[in-house]
Amino acid sequence: MRKLVKLFSSFIFDEFIPWQSGCSQILTDYPIFEDYLKGGNSMIKKVLLGMSGGIDSSIAAILLQEQGYQVMGATLRLWSEEDDLNTEIKPNYITEAETLAEKLGIIHLTYDARDQFYKNVIAYFKQEYLEGKTPNPCAKCNVVLKWYLLNQLAQKNDCAYIATGHYVNKVLQNSNYYISKGIDPEKEQSFFLWGLHQDYLKKTIFPLGQLTKQQVKELAIKNGYSSLTNKKESTGACFVKNSSYHPLLVKLLKKDRIKIESGRFIDSNGVYLGKHNGYPFFTVGQRRGLGLSPNEPWYVTEIDSNNNLVVLGKHADLFKHEMLVRNYHIIDKKDFNSEVITRIRYRKQAALSRIEIIDNNLLKVHFINREWSIAPGQTAAFYREDILLGGGFIVG
Repeated sequence: MRKLVKLFSSFIFDEFIPWQSGCSQILTDYPIFEDYLKGGNSMIKKVLLGMSGGIDSSIAAILLQEQGYQVMGATLRLWSEEDDLNTEIKPNYITEAETLAEKLGIIHLTYDARDQFYKNVIAYFKQEYLEGKTPNPCAKCNVVLKWYLLNQLAQKNDCAYIATGHYVNKVLQNSNYYISKGIDPEKEQSFFLWGLHQDYLKKTIFPLGQLTKQQVKELAIKNGYSSLTNKKESTGACFVKNSSYHPLLVKLLKKDRIKIESGRFIDSNGVYLGKHNGYPFFTVGQRRGLGLSPNEPWYVTEIDSNNNLVVLGKHADLFKHEMLVRNYHIIDKKDFNSEVITRIRYRKQAALSRIEIIDNNLLKVHFINREWSIAPGQTAAFYREDILLGGGFIVG
């Protein structure tokens, strides 16, 4: 047992956790080690790992095994253009996850979540565009579906923990669990995880939080999985086949017998500027693809879905001092007694701000300096330094 503890402590302290990190972070990131220090009877704990068949979840599985966990892999089969509700042929990512699980010697299960994904995420995606908003399906999926299903599968299979391949960390502060940024600024994914509540955070492990993508690739090569380093990574929404969401949206609306009609571009004074091919194809802040040839750039400043109008303005017209956020989730209201950093774009636009909590569903963000291009429907995430304090959906 001492040899095992020495192995864990060496692996944890030397390879992953910087010495300046607090002890609470070490124990939070490695609950199996925490369990031992608290006098747990067993060092072997079962963990359910969300697997996509890619390099991140595969290396996460290897690291968890090295830390002494009994790993079970789980892949959620989600709806996509190519994998509709009635499609029987398994998509490649499930076959790849099954193959990797077999190589790793771990049990793997697949859960068909296509129907739930369609009802919770695709329906939301479609409705937001119909309302003239710009949805964030990844944040929605994490909040209402992915962790819920992983938690259900973990309980059903007697797994004490959940793990994923996200590049984030977890810390314990003032008896609350928080997500903190991963150390790789190019892969850091905390922005999409603001909706996870304490029950989920308490049992979730993020093995890759203290690694860069390059280090993950090196570990893959070292462990005989070099082929994973050449696999193309998905970008954007996982269910969109091409880079543009337009064809999918047209297909979804056609299925509901909804036709997207052309409408008018106007300026803030109501002056006609041209014709557009449908307001759902635009987002606040958009400049390219308007189909106009003005002497100076126009930007989308507002979308009026009720009247099929797209309002255009100049760059300066997109600056705002404040915005409303609905359906928010925050861990502790006391975190907002002083100024925080608000991000309204993934990796971009970190703005010093003051938060005014209006009620249990709505809050207002007051920016210290004006912020540009606030798109209704997108998400806002709140931080203090690297700690994620919460987030919500932007009203405007």
